[in-house]
Amino acid sequence: MYLIANGGIYTKNTLINTKGAISLSTNTNYISGISLNVAYTKDEVFIIADRDSLMFTTKGSGYIENNTYNDLLHFNIGTKVLNARVITLKEVLDIYSKSNKMLVLNLDYQGNRTKKYIEDLLDLISYYPNINIFLKSFNKEIINLLKSSNTKARIGIIIDDSNLDEVNNSYDFYVINSISMDKDIITRLLNDNKIIMTELINTGGELI
Repeated sequence: MYLIANGGIYTKNTLINTKGAISLSTNTNYISGISLNVAYTKDEVFIIADRDSLMFTTKGSGYIENNTYNDLLHFNIGTKVLNARVITLKEVLDIYSKSNKMLVLNLDYQGNRTKKYIEDLLDLISYYPNINIFLKSFNKEIINLLKSSNTKARIGIIIDDSNLDEVNNSYDFYVINSISMDKDIITRLLNDNKIIMTELINTGGELI
């Protein structure tokens, strides 16, 4: 079983989706890796977003795609006590370049920039062939672009109640966010040595 920490390992002194949280995750033995949302700025820089990878919620609220990376550096994404700035995907890759943990990247639809978004991302991660990268998305255009590439990263589909039939298509892994998924289907996938993930687990009790 893999335990993936969303946004890295955070404490009262280390904020989620920050450089500190990413660095701390590489030295935390009880997790297998981390999951991050990858956003794309106006000037085509990949940054890590805390939630919806198009919405940047700071006191200067607005869409990430309408802001340059330098614009976003002026925002505090932390708290009044702990200031923090956005971290780029390249910074994350540099940190994880010496780690054998899983790096799960969530990719969101970018409108008419989606193709460029995926091409640029695949180009960036190609410089880090030793990182154990998993690329996941709910968007079929993104999935098709990934599957048509020659990336070494593993490709997975996010499944919820609206696209349950995707479980019948072949992917490297499946993120199942549906409580109505037939358990026999999940068992079949596991027997086929497919990796199954879920984003529905928030507590130890839910995991049990």
